Amino acid sequence: MSETLPQAEIETRSGFSLIWLVPIIAAIIGGWLIIKTQQNKGPTITISFSNAEGLEAGKTRVKYKDVEVGKVKEIELGDKLDQVLVSVELSKSIGKHLNDNTRFWVVRPRINSSGVRGLTTLISGIYITMDPSTGPGSPRTFVGLEQPPQFETSAEGTRVTLRAETLGSLDTGSPVYYRQIQVGQITHYELDEQGHSVKINAFISAPYHQFVRQSSRFWNASGFSVDFNASGVNARLESLAALVSGGIAFDTPLDPGADQPAGENDIFTLHEDYASINEKPYEQTKYYVMNFDSSLRGLSRGAPVEFRGIKVGEVLDISLKMDHETLDVQTPVLVGLQPGRVAVSGKIKDSVNVMNILVERGLRAQLKSGNLLTGQLYIDLEFLKNAPPASLAQIHGQTHFPTVPATLDKITRNASELFDKFGEIPLIEISNDLRDTLKGINKLVNSRASSQSLKDLSGLLANARKFSAQLNGQLTPQLQSSLLQLEATLETAENIIGEDSPLYYDLRKMIDELSSSANSFEHLTDYLERHPNSLLLGKPETD
Repeated sequence: MSETLPQAEIETRSGFSLIWLVPIIAAIIGGWLIIKTQQNKGPTITISFSNAEGLEAGKTRVKYKDVEVGKVKEIELGDKLDQVLVSVELSKSIGKHLNDNTRFWVVRPRINSSGVRGLTTLISGIYITMDPSTGPGSPRTFVGLEQPPQFETSAEGTRVTLRAETLGSLDTGSPVYYRQIQVGQITHYELDEQGHSVKINAFISAPYHQFVRQSSRFWNASGFSVDFNASGVNARLESLAALVSGGIAFDTPLDPGADQPAGENDIFTLHEDYASINEKPYEQTKYYVMNFDSSLRGLSRGAPVEFRGIKVGEVLDISLKMDHETLDVQTPVLVGLQPGRVAVSGKIKDSVNVMNILVERGLRAQLKSGNLLTGQLYIDLEFLKNAPPASLAQIHGQTHFPTVPATLDKITRNASELFDKFGEIPLIEISNDLRDTLKGINKLVNSRASSQSLKDLSGLLANARKFSAQLNGQLTPQLQSSLLQLEATLETAENIIGEDSPLYYDLRKMIDELSSSANSFEHLTDYLERHPNSLLLGKPETD
């Protein structure tokens, strides 16, 4: 038996069902959340780097003052494969600080001349940081810095530009000193537009930036300098850091109130050292070419040109040239003379004519040694009395200044000429003649006739000695006896003849003469006894 199943009765109701509230409310909440998320969501920017070393999508953070302000979302290569494009999502709070002056760079451990940075990333990991700024524009594409800047845009201070011939040992981050206190750093350097000098940007931090005035003088304080002067030896060292990594120092006149403060990006000259800051800048320079016949070893660019010990210019260039026709080799030296270094009473209308007159009066250029230890040379201008006539010559558009050989070269040339003349002396012929003369003398001395003559002379000297002895032994006593008898006779006659009579005077005079003759004869006999050969050879002049 079949059973009949019950049938459902379908009943249609009119009106809104409450069940639809659930999806509607969910959709409203979802939309609100989406809107809220979009409102709180910051901008998404793209930063280009040369490489993505240490960066990871979804992990690398963007921080400012150690506060997370964004995250790296995506990393991809550029179209030309020469850069890495890093997509970064920033927070809304930092988005309003994006402008054309905003800078980004990667913080990682770095070791350079200015010190060690980013050591905390060894623990926390590499991250991207930024330097927000205020300014026009709201870009979404930025070029990341390869090196972190030395100072943030918000740092207070003064930025100055220094111009130097060479960079030397300076580098980004090298310190700037004022009275041996670090007050700033070098932030950037580059060649100028013509490539003739180096532009160095430095930042002086507050409050020290107030000491930078328009009359401030900057110099390269790298290493240490030693100055030898009349007061002794003076050594100058800014700091050990400047000795290792280089640095810049500056000073300001003692009366800064009389000068205006330095403006932003004012340009100053960076002097080579402290000693050169006192040299006056001279704009007018006259160029001359000097040709020296001697070696230029020890003469270098920058060597001074002096007049009576005062610097009036410097050496600008030294070259070596050869004439293709005559094959003559010359070493022209280009010097720059600054007429402003010479104080002249009145005005000079034609400085070239004045220099011609000085040259005609004997002004010449000469190489001299400036340091015996290093062998450095300098050029000295001096008036020479016997200088050959000369004048300034114009050759191929260049003014040639007359020169004279150095003093040492003159001595060397004179010595060379003396040796040449000495070499012309026939020493071999003279020595041969002298040898022949000695041989003749030897033959004469050793001949039989010479021996016999010496024997005869010896006998003659012996006879003279005997004769002298006889004279001394026989004749001298007899003369003395006669004198004694004569004196006794005179004494007897004195009793007879008066002292005032002419006879007495004549007798006394005769006795004195006889006594003098006896003494002379006695001396003669003594001399003949000591020098019997004087009878033959005569009395020597020295006796």
